[in-house]
Amino acid sequence: MKLAVLHHLPEPFLGLAERPLRDAGLTLDERRLLRGDTLPGLGEVDGILSLGGSQSVVDIDSDPVLTEEVALLRDAVDRRVPVLGICLGGQLLAHALGARVVRAPRRTVAWVEVESTGLAEGDPVAEALGGRGLHWNEDSFDLPPGAVELLTRNGAGVTAFRAGDCAWGVQFHPEADAAALEGWYRRYGAWLAEAGVSEAEARAADREHLPGQAERAERLFGAFGRVVAAGPRR
Repeated sequence: MKLAVLHHLPEPFLGLAERPLRDAGLTLDERRLLRGDTLPGLGEVDGILSLGGSQSVVDIDSDPVLTEEVALLRDAVDRRVPVLGICLGGQLLAHALGARVVRAPRRTVAWVEVESTGLAEGDPVAEALGGRGLHWNEDSFDLPPGAVELLTRNGAGVTAFRAGDCAWGVQFHPEADAAALEGWYRRYGAWLAEAGVSEAEARAADREHLPGQAERAERLFGAFGRVVAAGPRR
């Protein structure tokens, strides 16, 4: 079974997602969109993982690649191809399903406490969510029509949702590991001031919460990998 992994960063990474996805028996078809890789056709893959990026759905009208990806994600949901969207990927999925995506009042760089809405019970992927979510983002989104809100937090917008029985969108970064964070501090360090946090404060929070990240990623991406590996829902 083949999983398309859609990368939006100039320095793409799978981080803590890679091992549980491979352990589920999946072949990973990584597409580095900023380097000119094309999007897959739905007939080529058995699932889609859309990862984060510094782009914004707010500016999607001027971004033909993201516009094309939105159409792909919409078709995937219609055809019951499993989809998991992370941060930008979650925002693209929400937009594809009719939700509003807007610039948040303030950028967020923080480990945010998230709580289940109680609607995750029995959901193989949603039951793996919860705890602290690592946010590095500037946009927020509403719940898509007909979707189920899975997590809540203090602040604007939806944190996690499910659409249908095989599509999930998550606002935070369960895949980020220490190496990824170091890259973000180098490339996106200016975001800290916009979020009202110092690098020292952000790194202190990383030291406190990053040790639990691997277990959460193992549960989440392992559960999604098993959904993909279980075969067609079409």
